[in-house]
Amino acid sequence: MIFEGDAKFQAIGAFSKGPGKASSGFYNKEMVTSRDFTVSILKLFKPGLALDGMAGTGIRGIRIAKESGWEVILNDNNPVNSELIKENVKLNGLNAQVWNLDFNAAVAQRFWDYIDLDPYGTPVGFIENSLAHLKNHGILGVTMTDTSVLEGKFLQKGYLRYGGIGLRGIYSKEISTRIFAAYLVKLAASLELGSKILLTIRDKHYIRIFMQVHRGVNRALKSIEFVKNFTLEGKTIGPLYLGDLYDKEILDRLDLGKLSDRSKLLYGNMKNEDLMLFFYTNSINRHEISMNEIMGRIVEMGYKAGRTNFYDKGIKTDAPYEIYHSVLLELDSNKFI
Repeated sequence: MIFEGDAKFQAIGAFSKGPGKASSGFYNKEMVTSRDFTVSILKLFKPGLALDGMAGTGIRGIRIAKESGWEVILNDNNPVNSELIKENVKLNGLNAQVWNLDFNAAVAQRFWDYIDLDPYGTPVGFIENSLAHLKNHGILGVTMTDTSVLEGKFLQKGYLRYGGIGLRGIYSKEISTRIFAAYLVKLAASLELGSKILLTIRDKHYIRIFMQVHRGVNRALKSIEFVKNFTLEGKTIGPLYLGDLYDKEILDRLDLGKLSDRSKLLYGNMKNEDLMLFFYTNSINRHEISMNEIMGRIVEMGYKAGRTNFYDKGIKTDAPYEIYHSVLLELDSNKFI
C-alpha cells in the first residue's frame, strides 16, 4: 500500500529515482511534484470534467478527484493497468469511470475541461488531438521526459520532434523548456487557439507545462508573438517561447499545504523565473561567490533576486547586468581584504 496526498493505492512496481522502466502498474515516486502541482492548480478552477488519459495506477486521477473535487475519467490502454485502477478507485471510495482505450480514442470521446497527458517519453502524437478536444478555456497538463533530445547529443532529433534547436551547456534546461513551450503554443495556434501558460515545472528528468486555451484567431495570433528565435553564445536557437512561464495570480493562490518537500523547494524558485530571460551565475575571475551574499546585496539595493530551477548556480534578478556585475566585483574584492 502506497500513500500520496489524500490517496492510498496499490502498485505492481515502484521507482524512487529517474523515469524508471515502463511496465504494468508502475509508480514513480519522483513524479510526486508533477502530481502535487496538478492538484493544486485544479483547486483554483471551477470543478469540471477531467481525463487522466494515461493513468497507470490511477494515482493522479484519484488525487484530482479527492483533493480538487473534479469529475475524473481514468483511462489506460494497458488492460492490467485498467483493472488495477478499478481496484484503486474502489479503495479510495470513488465512483469514477475507468476506460481501457488508446489515449487518442479516449480523448475523442467528448470535450474536456482538463486533459492530463503524462506519457513515458515524448508526448508528440498526442498533443494535437488533446488540444482539439479541450473546451474553450480548458486546460492541458502535459509532460515530456525525452529532455535529452533538446539538451544533449540528439539535438537533431529534438528539432524533428519539437521544431526547435536546443543548446548544450548551463542554459540547456531553460532553453529546452522554452522550446517545448513554443511547440505547444504554435500547435495550439494552428488550431486557432490562443494559449496562456499557467505554470511550468523543470525538474530532474522531465518538463511539465500547464496551459489554458482560448478560442479565436486573434488570441492565437497574440500568443505566437512570444515565439521567436534567439541568439545565445553566438548561436541561433529556438524558436523559444519568450513570454512568462508562470501566471503570477496562479502562483500567489496555490495551496501549499499538501505539497511535498520537493514541490515546496521548486515552488520557492518559481516566483523568480520570470524576473529575467535565462540567468546570471555566481562566478567571477574564476571564483565562486556565495549565492546568498549576492542575492542579499542585490535585495539591499532595492531589486529582486532568487534562485532558479534551471541551474543550481544560477540567479534570477530584475537588476540590470551592470548592477549585478558590480555586486560580483564588490564581493570578490572583499574576499581579499
